Amino acid sequence: MRNVIPLSPTLFLSPQDRLLVGKPLAAALDTADPEAWVDLDRRIRSETARRSGVLPLVSLLRERRTGGRGSVDWSTAPHWDEEAEDVTWSQFPPREAETAIALCHDRRQVREAALAFTPGQSALLPLLLTRCADRDLHVRERARRMMRAALQEPEAEPAELVPLALRLTLFPHGGWALDRVLAAAGPLPGLPGLLCASQAPEVRIFGARLALERELLTPAGLTELTLTAPDRIVRHRCTGELLARVTAGDPERLLDPLLDASSAVTRSSAVMALHRADRGPEAASRLTDQSARVRSAARLVLRLEGQDSRELYHRMCSDPAAPDLPPGALFGLAESGAPDATALLRPLTAHPEGRVRASALAALRMLDAVSPDELMAAMDDPHPPVVRTACKALVPYVLLVPEEWLASLVAPGRPQHVRRSALRLLCAHSLALRKRVLAAMEDDEDPEVAHEAQRARYEPLPPFSSGG
Repeated sequence: MRNVIPLSPTLFLSPQDRLLVGKPLAAALDTADPEAWVDLDRRIRSETARRSGVLPLVSLLRERRTGGRGSVDWSTAPHWDEEAEDVTWSQFPPREAETAIALCHDRRQVREAALAFTPGQSALLPLLLTRCADRDLHVRERARRMMRAALQEPEAEPAELVPLALRLTLFPHGGWALDRVLAAAGPLPGLPGLLCASQAPEVRIFGARLALERELLTPAGLTELTLTAPDRIVRHRCTGELLARVTAGDPERLLDPLLDASSAVTRSSAVMALHRADRGPEAASRLTDQSARVRSAARLVLRLEGQDSRELYHRMCSDPAAPDLPPGALFGLAESGAPDATALLRPLTAHPEGRVRASALAALRMLDAVSPDELMAAMDDPHPPVVRTACKALVPYVLLVPEEWLASLVAPGRPQHVRRSALRLLCAHSLALRKRVLAAMEDDEDPEVAHEAQRARYEPLPPFSSGG
């Protein structure tokens, strides 16, 4: 048995361990990150609770504790002396690091005693603000009285506390901190950005709602959030607010960036607003959008403007060899219910561009106007999307196609996209046919074909049952 070399203790300490060895807050954690403050509070509470042996199992699992950490002895941390009824400070008055540990302590008496040493120490303001949402009423009320006084000091920077105050709103008693900090911060130009920049989705959503309620967002800020916000609910709310500001003629051109947004919901909402903004005719350029939702909105706006979208689709799709024909035009033609849609789409299945052929085939399938023979012919197309579209449409008819033709599709020498689509058709057919066709392909050069052949070999046939 090989001897295992023991690992030496790591030299990298966690933020709470750095405080225990006397490091100031600025050197212990990222003071600009609100999550770092919340995490520090949780971890110190967890460490100090261990002395009494009441640390919950869920906390141990959350900490993911492993051996080999830095050798830091938390028994030296300040704690509450029941006999002396005081905190066991290492020196008096306590240093910044020791006060920070006491402010996050598991014992209520220690947290309350540490509040007395926060005045005049701006580095401790985030922890003082955290105690304003403390679970204990006495600590919470005293911290709030001290926070009111601290925010009135000339050196106070309430704007720097906004992200943490917003994060504290997730706590049961965290609303007071945000209201007080926002009142002290006043009308700041960068306040909307602070409200919406949190890492927590719930905080970002709450911050965006708060910014909208207080009308803090300019049209440019609303547009930026609509296009870039990671949360769908934030994008939808900002879209609604921005569209509500659109007036006749849209002099500020608020709709322009929304019409080209990546979200189909945003684009369709902007298209619907074109009519109200007296820009209805511009909806014609959205008839070929890749999203069916946007195309439907464009057709509705044109109908309100007195235009027939079917005529526009007819002009776009009338030339079977027209270059740069957008696929959305073919789908829009099928969706519009034009009586000649089938007649216009069928010649487009032979268009020089593969994407147009695939779209024409899919549009014909939408109209239920494509036969199995046409689909079988499309399975030989050199463009993979055409073959995938034909394969998907052929699945309901797979038991009606000749088995010899189906076996020929997966034969060696066929293009890879044809063989893999044929595998999907074989999977929709009977297992017996799959076993016969793939019996000699277990060592095929295409790994997907070989895998399917091996799987078919070992898959048992269903038990035979005679009728009656």
